[in-house]
Amino acid sequence: MGGESAGTRPGTTRALSSLPPPTTMVALTSSGLRVGDREIPFLAGAVHYFRLERDAWEPALREILHLGLPIVETYVPWQTHEIGPGNFDFGRVDPRKDLRAFIELAKSLGLFVFLRPGPHINAEMTYFGLPERIVFDKACQARSPNQGPVVQGFPPRMFPVPSYASETFRDEVERWFEAVAEEARDYIYPKGPVILLQVDNEGAYYFRDNTYEQDYHPDAVELLRDWLLEKYETVEGISAAHRMTYESREAIEPPVRFDLHRDTDDEPATWSKLTRHLDWSAFREDMITDAIRDMKGMLDRVGLTGLPTVHNLPLGEISAPMSLPDLEEVLDVVGLDYYHARREHRVVKRRTLYLAGSSRLPIAPEMGIGAPPWFTPLAHEDSLYTAMVAYAYGLRGMNLYMAVDRDRWYGAPIDARGNPRVESGAWKRLIHALDSVQFHKLKRRTPVGLVLPREYVRLSRATHLLGVRWGVARGAIGLRRVEASSNDSLGFEGPIQLLWWKFVARFAEALTHAGVPYVLVDGDVHEARWRSHRVLIVPSFEFASRERWKALTQFAADGDGHGGRVIFGPAMPTLDELMQPRLFEVPRDAKKVLIDTDEDAVRIVQELLATEPELALGIHATHPGIELTLHEDDSNPRVLFVMNPTTDHIVATLMTSGRFTDARWSIEDMMSGERFVLDGQVMIDMPGASIRMLRITLGTSVGTNESTLLSASPNGEGRLAG
Repeated sequence: MGGESAGTRPGTTRALSSLPPPTTMVALTSSGLRVGDREIPFLAGAVHYFRLERDAWEPALREILHLGLPIVETYVPWQTHEIGPGNFDFGRVDPRKDLRAFIELAKSLGLFVFLRPGPHINAEMTYFGLPERIVFDKACQARSPNQGPVVQGFPPRMFPVPSYASETFRDEVERWFEAVAEEARDYIYPKGPVILLQVDNEGAYYFRDNTYEQDYHPDAVELLRDWLLEKYETVEGISAAHRMTYESREAIEPPVRFDLHRDTDDEPATWSKLTRHLDWSAFREDMITDAIRDMKGMLDRVGLTGLPTVHNLPLGEISAPMSLPDLEEVLDVVGLDYYHARREHRVVKRRTLYLAGSSRLPIAPEMGIGAPPWFTPLAHEDSLYTAMVAYAYGLRGMNLYMAVDRDRWYGAPIDARGNPRVESGAWKRLIHALDSVQFHKLKRRTPVGLVLPREYVRLSRATHLLGVRWGVARGAIGLRRVEASSNDSLGFEGPIQLLWWKFVARFAEALTHAGVPYVLVDGDVHEARWRSHRVLIVPSFEFASRERWKALTQFAADGDGHGGRVIFGPAMPTLDELMQPRLFEVPRDAKKVLIDTDEDAVRIVQELLATEPELALGIHATHPGIELTLHEDDSNPRVLFVMNPTTDHIVATLMTSGRFTDARWSIEDMMSGERFVLDGQVMIDMPGASIRMLRITLGTSVGTNESTLLSASPNGEGRLAG
């Protein structure tokens, strides 16, 4: 990307005048996509061809190019194209549905294409883009514990959601994929511009993801029985693990509610019966993974194959009934969707730190620009701030959703006729800024990983208190499921389902204030990923996963001279995830800590820095409300983000230290163009809810524009003062 060519505007990416030569296929890299013999970042814009008039397609796609985006993304909605069972309209009746023509147009303009054929697409469509006959077919419907349909109340109309386990539903999906393949397979790279495929969408049980809400479909129960037999080998083994008596395979049934509570301390410990509930929670994760694996196999069979595959997790991903690492064993990459106001800075930060610590390529398949009318109102400044904070904390690619307006949406930078709105200028500047420094190739050094043990996540999910609508509510109000969990100790020393997250949150705050970069690491990630961190901080209580604890001890081992440090607490586990007594090895040189207060975490982090000062960022702000992140190439710092998430106007002093003590940096605000010098320290003016993206050049002067005070407007576009 970068530079100018005919047909583009100054400061934007050049159009892809021709597709790369068909020498190699498309592959995911650590920073983006390799297409033929070139590498491009994951930067896309959403255009729903089926919602636009045909004469708006070309101006809309030209504006996608003018924004600096090399890829156009679109859903392919089952509901829209099916006009009867097995009968599909791809432009024969309605010219707006001509998928081939849309792809051909994108190709002629030099755009790559990212296709999302569902089956679930949401997209604010009635029935989430599924045909009416599918959602009202009882054989396809997910089931509640009493075998009733599970109804989604999301606007614009309530409907019964499908079952991911239903064989009938899966057969219908494959027939739909066959229809899409007839239109799209001839455009798979290198024959055409299609370089990415998404498999399903936001696979969290259609947001009806309460642990005991679904899925009790007969096909799901059969899958559960197979899953348990694979894990425990015999019915007797399952009975022993669950502390129940199953006379036969058919007698095995899933739990329908969390019924393990103690009213008095005199009652026996209830943790011994937890395994059944934790198994049900784990199975529900695997059922989604199995469905996604099956759908990917369908795409391969119908000829939509050979391309990187993507999935997106909705809001509330940490506590969603899905395992990001397991999904990335099936697909190439799993990203997160972002729809946030500026006041949700902490939520955006937390979500991105999880993505950066757990995914092989941190991307946003949906970076919300605007929102549907039934969301909390979001302004242009909200969307821009969210995107910049996400990039600050580790995002490396995004799809602007929506880039072009359509029905049931507001706030896109391009209107439904293909005309740019005023707000498109800020997005163009951001995309050009990312391009000019090849941001997708930069690295954010994160020496500390805060591990999120999945066994505790599952316990929090099983013990929540907010009822069946919690799956939708948590994302809308920015809460995590753990915050709504029961405070019942279940016979342990305390309520693990609450305490594990409190442990993580206290260390996250302490690390932030000490200026130590960190990420949140899903406990299911492959142990090789842990090697990118110097220190792992892990909550541990009376029970723990054997596999994860073994990986932790291997991380701490120093046989090759590269062992890491482990901080864990408050307890050394004595039970495994099956609630069986187990002798766990203490990780080499690990430190067990008791964190009862925020001050305890601060003290531990300070002690850590005293022995390993190189963990610190090397630049800090004198005001505690300011947050900084630094992004580097192989040898030098390149981009510094300065964030003020508070509502206060702050004039803070930035000071270098440690490895940057003697640094002299020439700095340019990449959104406004103003320049200043950081030579040991500099004052920076930050209005409330503002963010700066600053380009760093080492050891040079900025001449007449040099200043020691930079002031910024709330939307992040700075102006020089002083």
